[in-house]
Amino acid sequence: MLTDRRGVSMRRPGTWTLLIAAAVVGASCSEPSSGARHSASATIAPLLADLLVAAAPTDTEFVIVQFDDATTSGAVVASRIQGLGAGARALTQLPFIGVLATPAQVQTIATLPGVIQISPNSQLHYLGAPGGLRALAALLDESVPTIKADQARTRYGVTGRGIGVAILDSGIDGLYQVDVQYPSRTIQNLKVLVNQKDVICFRTLPCVGSIYVENLPNSETSVGHGTHVSGIAGGNGTLSNGLYTGVAPGSNLIGIGTGDVLFIFWALAGFDYILQHQDDYNIKVVNNSWGTSGPFDPKDPINVATKRVHNRGITVVFAAGNDGPDQNTLNPYSVAPWVIGVAASCSATDTLAQRVHCQPGGMLADFSSRGVPGDPLYHPTVTAPGVHVISARASTGTVLNTSDAPHDFDLTSSCGLRQEFIAYYTCASGTSMATPHVTGVVALMQERAGGRLRPDQVRDLLVQTADPMAGYAVFEVGAGLVNALEAVGRSR
Repeated sequence: MLTDRRGVSMRRPGTWTLLIAAAVVGASCSEPSSGARHSASATIAPLLADLLVAAAPTDTEFVIVQFDDATTSGAVVASRIQGLGAGARALTQLPFIGVLATPAQVQTIATLPGVIQISPNSQLHYLGAPGGLRALAALLDESVPTIKADQARTRYGVTGRGIGVAILDSGIDGLYQVDVQYPSRTIQNLKVLVNQKDVICFRTLPCVGSIYVENLPNSETSVGHGTHVSGIAGGNGTLSNGLYTGVAPGSNLIGIGTGDVLFIFWALAGFDYILQHQDDYNIKVVNNSWGTSGPFDPKDPINVATKRVHNRGITVVFAAGNDGPDQNTLNPYSVAPWVIGVAASCSATDTLAQRVHCQPGGMLADFSSRGVPGDPLYHPTVTAPGVHVISARASTGTVLNTSDAPHDFDLTSSCGLRQEFIAYYTCASGTSMATPHVTGVVALMQERAGGRLRPDQVRDLLVQTADPMAGYAVFEVGAGLVNALEAVGRSR
């Protein structure tokens, strides 16, 4: 998953970053009506307000503006912002505008009709294991049977065929990695442009072209995280003779690379793309192996976006976080009532991993974030294997490949990667790896149901069919270990 470094300044030399998001969501699953949501001035998030006070008058920040799309449009608000001399780029499906503005311009933007909130564009970081992108790493030949996905495929003849699975992550290497090859396995592979010059438009410099670069054989620039995640969800195991096959090997992967260093606006742009193209690729589920820290806020731009995605019939799956075993450490994006949050366990047969990362006699990974005992919101939805997962290696995944090397090349390592396959596979641990197991199960369920399941039905079925985990409470593991065989069997 990704973690927001809340204690670290978000300032960059000469620039700063904001996001103005467009529709405030209530704490319930339904979006509030637009009535009584307007005030004389929009809310400026406290962190952003602090940045504005510290900034020089001529400093500019890339920000996010949230507007009420029930009363206005992104084009109208963006035009008004550009009329102030600031730069702006509106998304097409979500009520957000990326803005480059001075402190004075931000204050004026807050008074524009329809603007609801202005938020900082906080930085996020991909974490494949607790403490950073370093692998501890579970073998797919162990983790897939642990959740009975292999049995589900055999009994019901499903592989995720025809179901679009969006991987919103660092990218997918579909050029080198045949298991997730573009365009046969990864049917669309794109990169979100993160250069301000390519994204922001001014009155005197109109927007030209898209903020997406599509049809890339390899959208994985340097991290490797997204390729590994995609292999778990839908890799076909070709390069390992089927040994390291993902959960839904017949699904159609859509890789959405949001940058090696992820900021909120790029994630929002990724969700916007999913909504633009959900019918083109029959997208039924989106995997999010990233997140942040702090309390759940329904007005957070990411939560506003995921609620819109959910309402459009796409299941949203999020990593629970890697900040365990302490309580109240969950990724707040994973506890939204409309989202499926995934905790990490060891595989049933991985006894060495259990000794290293799981409590004696237990299955829950020590690093998996915990919720709050008895709280109706702060708990994972389900649990899936996330310790010692071997999956696809990206040729351009320098970060993950470097951090994984001590395990990949050590024959005594608890990873257990077979050396004849080391060129194409690597180890990693984290709720990042647990999450795509569930995403793959959703694809199997949707194929069985003919794509008719609504996100709330998917969530309910996963909860109802999960295997209880003895010795653990709901705030730790949710309903328990996901059971693909039962979930798929009840998906009609």
